[in-house]
Parts: sequence; C-alpha cells; structure tokens
Amino acid sequence: MFTTTVQVRFYETDMMEVAHHSNHIRWFEVARVELFRSIGISLWDMMDKGIVFPITKVSCEYKEPARFDDVLTIAVTVTKMTRAQCALHYVIYREDHSVVCTGDTQNVFTDAKTGKIIRLPDEFYRPMEALAKEDVQ
Repeated sequence: MFTTTVQVRFYETDMMEVAHHSNHIRWFEVARVELFRSIGISLWDMMDKGIVFPITKVSCEYKEPARFDDVLTIAVTVTKMTRAQCALHYVIYREDHSVVCTGDTQNVFTDAKTGKIIRLPDEFYRPMEALAKEDVQ
C-alpha cells in the first residue's frame, strides 16, 4: 500500500461547502501518479515510449464529506497487475481517520498512436509487478 496526502482547496468545494464529488476521482489520479513515481516510473517516460494508460473503469463510493482545508490521505493498493492492465483500490480518509470514500480504477496500457492494447515492456512492468506482489501479500 502507498499513501500520499492532499489538502482540499477552496475551489474544489461546492455551495454546500463540501468537496465536489468529481474531485475524488482526481485525487485517485494524484495517488496513482505518485505511486508510480515512488517506484521510479515516470508517466512522461511511458509517454515518450508511446505508451498511454487510459482508465477503462472507475468507481467511487462516497462515505463522508471532505471540506475546505481538510488534509486527506489517499491510500492506494494494487489489486491486479498484468502486462496489459493494472487495477487499483483507493481509500481516502481525513485526519480523524474517517473514511471519505473508497474506489477502484482499471487502466490498460495502449499504444499512443493506434490506441490498441499492448504488453508493457519489462522496464515498466517489473517495478509494477514487484509492487503488486507486495500489495497482494
């Protein structure tokens, strides 16, 4: 499991003073990018090699509101890793340990030019595979 934090910004809130539901998906992305960065994978490096990583599924179950200035921790766990796809599970919680939401994403590795699913090369797959093995245990 990997964790990172974000602080809810004013512009992320709605007229009810609650973080708008669309931000939770963005916070999932923050955690996903930081997770890969933590194992030495830059999304820029993948894109330079013509590999993009679109989301094919996303879900989010909202539990408690997040409000302006809340510091949120996003925990992300790899639930499935193959050369063609990666699935992740997220839990976002406040400093008081209240769960704000849980969610899942599934991404596939594709060729940037053709949009076709590809097999991830070893330079990217091996670190992700090692991370997935840690999370499964």
